[in-house]
Formats: sequence, C-alpha cells, structure tokens
Amino acid sequence: MNFGYLLFVAHNDDIDYLKCAYALALSIKTTQKPGYDRVALVIDNKESLAKLSSPWVFDTVIEWDQEKYWDGRSWMDQLSPFDHTVCLDADMLFLRDYSHWIDYFIANSELYVANQVYTYRGELITDRTYRKTFDRNCLPDLYSMWTFFSKDSVLCQEFFELGRQIFKNPREFTNQFLNEHRPKVIGTDEAFALAAKILDITDDIAYDLPFPRVVHMKPMLQNWPWPAYTWSDHVGFYLNADARLKIGNFQQNDIVHYVEKDKITDECIHILETKAWKL
Repeated sequence: MNFGYLLFVAHNDDIDYLKCAYALALSIKTTQKPGYDRVALVIDNKESLAKLSSPWVFDTVIEWDQEKYWDGRSWMDQLSPFDHTVCLDADMLFLRDYSHWIDYFIANSELYVANQVYTYRGELITDRTYRKTFDRNCLPDLYSMWTFFSKDSVLCQEFFELGRQIFKNPREFTNQFLNEHRPKVIGTDEAFALAAKILDITDDIAYDLPFPRVVHMKPMLQNWPWPAYTWSDHVGFYLNADARLKIGNFQQNDIVHYVEKDKITDECIHILETKAWKL
C-alpha cells in the first residue's frame, strides 16, 4: 500500500503556515500506525525547513511555486507522490489513530470530500453563516480540508482538472454558476463543490459516513447564543504534556481544525516534538 497525507504551505508575511504544517505532521507521526503515517509537504521554499528541529516528519518535500494560485490544493492530484492520498489543511491536529478508516477509503472510494463538521463539544454543525454561496447556488456542502483521492482514478482526474479550470477562470464560472450569491474569492471549498455539481458526482464523493470527524473551530459555528469573532475569546486551548488537547472543558479525540493559527505556540511544538522523539 502506498498511502500518505499531503500538506500545502506557502510563504505568508503574517502567518507561519510551516509551523502549523509541522505541528500537524508531528501529530500524524505520533498517532498513526506505521505505513499510515507518511507525510508529503508541498512548499515554495525548501530552505525554510532548516529552522525545524525534526524535518524528518516530512517524508517527501516537493518544492512548487504557488505564487500564481493563492491555494494550490486543486493541483493535489498532480503533486502527490502517493497512490492514495488524504490532503489536509495545514491548521489541523490528529488526536487518535485513523488507519482502519484509510483502509476503508482505499477499498471503497476513488474520491471522498468531507461533508460534515462538528463543534468542539461534538455537535454536528448546522449553522450556515459561512455557507451562503453554497445555499443560494445549491452547491453540495463540501469541506476540502479533508480530501481523499486515488491517483489512478479517471473520476479524480476529471474532478481536479475542472477544479483547476474554475481557479484559472473564476469570473467565467461565477457569472455562469454562482450568480445567486457571488463569493469575493472562489476558494477550494467552492471550486470543489462547483466541480462536483457540474460533473453530477456529489453522491459519489460525499456520501454519509461517520468519518472523518473534523472539529471545525470557525467561531460562528460553535452554537453559541452570541456572535463570536474569535473562538479563543470564549474558550481556552489546552495541550498537555502528553499532547492531549482540551478546548474549553471538552476533551478532543478526533481531528481538530483549530483555524486560529497562533494557537500553535513554541510550547505546543515542544510538546509534539518530545512525543515524536519517543517513537
């Protein structure tokens, strides 16, 4: 089996995406079984890895200029070195083993995009604050932060190629398909959802499963009875010495998309590194 996780990092003057990807790779190494723990990194400058204490957590490093595309994940099928891949957002953490689910996807799916997300309390998110483009244009509710694909799949090739065309020609696709509510920018979620709708493959790539369980920490999605602009104004983020995570009073046991990149402090990195060094 040739499986691995794929992460994308581009330079940003304000956000250290490499630090986030490094934390995610460390968490994958310490929670997933051998053979299910490989990580490939797509980055625009390999030299920046020199600042990491354990760059070995990235099994493959691919240097690729993302300057033309603010989010290069529509090129994931061309860049992944694996036969079977899960592409992830960089600002996530793994907290338990998911190897058995990877076996399921390899055996049963060519392409699967997450379509349900959860609050930090484990509640299914139903709030639509950030999904007006999806609702008003009848797009499938996809979350590209967790995307499984098999490289030899014709379905995947068609899907990602259309996603790339949407990224390259946003005005054309917006005018034709998203005129009920136009997004300021077509992101990967919108591009993937639109591609799925045009190809009429939503039922093939986003059917109902109990996995992946991704806790999505966008603040307005937490079912609070008040508006929230940052979730950390209301609950804390506590990573203990054994790399167990609590948000507020709730122990996290799945995949956490923490959104606020500054939550990965040097202390968090040290905790994750120490656990990885004990492997």
